[in-house]
Parts: sequence; C-alpha cells; structure tokens
Amino acid sequence: MPAPDLPVEAPDAADVDAAATSILSASLVITGAISAEEDLEIHGTIRGHVAAPGHCIRIMRGALVDADVLARDLVIDGHAQGKMTGTEIIDVHAGATVSGQLAAPRFVLAEGGSVQARVETRRVDAAVRVAQYRKER
Repeated sequence: MPAPDLPVEAPDAADVDAAATSILSASLVITGAISAEEDLEIHGTIRGHVAAPGHCIRIMRGALVDADVLARDLVIDGHAQGKMTGTEIIDVHAGATVSGQLAAPRFVLAEGGSVQARVETRRVDAAVRVAQYRKER
C-alpha cells in the first residue's frame, strides 16, 4: 500500500545549510541595501549597505565595495571603502586595498595589503549597534 501524500513545508531559515553562500557575480553593479542570512561572496560592485551579521562576507579580488558593511567575519581580497564592521574579525589579504573606518575585535593585515583607515579593535560593540541601526533604516 503506497504511503499517503503528506504536505511539504518550506524549510525554516534555521534549517537551511549553514555552509550556504550567496555569490554576487563580477558583472553585477548594485546600489542600495543588501541583507543576507548566509555567507556572501562579492565579485562585482556594491554601493550602499551590506549586512550579514552572523555570517562571513568575502570581498573578492577585482570587486569594489563602497558601503557600510556589517558581518561576523569580513575577508577582503579586493577594494573596499566605507565603514567596515566585523563582530569577530576583519582579514585584509595581500593585494587588497581598504579605506575608511574598520572596527573588529581582531584585525589581520597580510603583507601586501593596503589600509588607509581608522582601525578600532576595542569599542566594537558601539560600532555594531550603529551598523545594525543603519541596516534597519
């Protein structure tokens, strides 16, 4: 006897694979606000606000981000300017260029990375609250 058809429900956001990553391709140019509930990999150009508070945002080589950014981990391989806030770490790789304001409890700058920014590693809670407020506006 076949099993009865049961209704299928959409997965809850908490059930979605924790390793999921959204990829914004190199041909994209976005002006506005981006909010993600998963890791985000940026290859294109973003201007505005980018938030993935509990996740990793990677700004890839060749990408340009001119935005207020809020992430758990922020890894920069490309070009970034604006207010960058990492609740755990900001990691600037060789060949990356960063300008503006950076706030994270841990900051890593690889040899060959360029930073012309104010770097704050102590009062990160205030920077996170400001970034979350801007995200909600």
